[in-house]
Amino acid sequence: MWHALQEEISAFIGRPFVLSERRLHQTGPRWQSYVVGDGRLSLFVKISESCHLEQLQAEAFGLAELSRFGPLRSPEVVCVGATRGFAYLVLEYLDFAAPSRLGWQRLGEGLAALHQRQDQAMYGFDEDNFIGNSPQPNAWHKHWHRFFCEQRLSFQLGMLAEKGLILPQQEALLDCACRLLKHHQPTPSLLHGDLWRGNIGFINDQPVFYDPACYYGDREADIAMTELFGRFDPDFYAAYDDTLALDENYESRRELYNLYHLLNHANLFGEHYWQQAQQSASALLNLYHHQ
Repeated sequence: MWHALQEEISAFIGRPFVLSERRLHQTGPRWQSYVVGDGRLSLFVKISESCHLEQLQAEAFGLAELSRFGPLRSPEVVCVGATRGFAYLVLEYLDFAAPSRLGWQRLGEGLAALHQRQDQAMYGFDEDNFIGNSPQPNAWHKHWHRFFCEQRLSFQLGMLAEKGLILPQQEALLDCACRLLKHHQPTPSLLHGDLWRGNIGFINDQPVFYDPACYYGDREADIAMTELFGRFDPDFYAAYDDTLALDENYESRRELYNLYHLLNHANLFGEHYWQQAQQSASALLNLYHHQ
């Protein structure tokens, strides 16, 4: 496998790449990542079983879209493919450091600029992709409430139902979600899609995006996720709002958008997030009934 990778990398960079360094970076149930080098160039390599090639290809496509259209840096894709039973994704290696106040400000400004990438009239993406390890369908829709309810909530609820997990008042929840969003028709923005602290890094004062789950949707969905697992630095929100202020009704939709990620985490990680998802769904139903 490593010999084949050397050949792929050599073809991309236009010179022989002879691996002289290989350091395990991280390991998990599905992936292993390495930092490799030839003494002149260091690269980040993500490896899995070949059955996960589609997921790595989707990640590469999302990174390329962010690099092409976004004002924030993303790792350059070197190559993606499969060989001898393994799938791989090779990226430029970026050595991250602790964020500064200026770094957080630039992240807020850069995300606002990304969200102003509004060249689509519909919601979705050219390809389906993944949110974590879960499939994420992105069929194009004209109406935001239909896209979010069908492609996000219903899809996750369907996967949970296959595991025997069904939310109380599930149909009422979907009806509530559609009604809450029916008259909310934001201009579709290019989103990172999985914007939590673990998917951003900083090089000096320059923010970097990685592990995206891109699609065109409501920009509030990205902001909502930054608040789900612990808020970002206050300088991030101040800089974003100064560049592209949030709608005054954003908070009424934040719980709904983050329910999608709680349902996904329940699918991926089980009981703890399933309980959180049920609590969030109850809160949304109570909010709707009191409006």
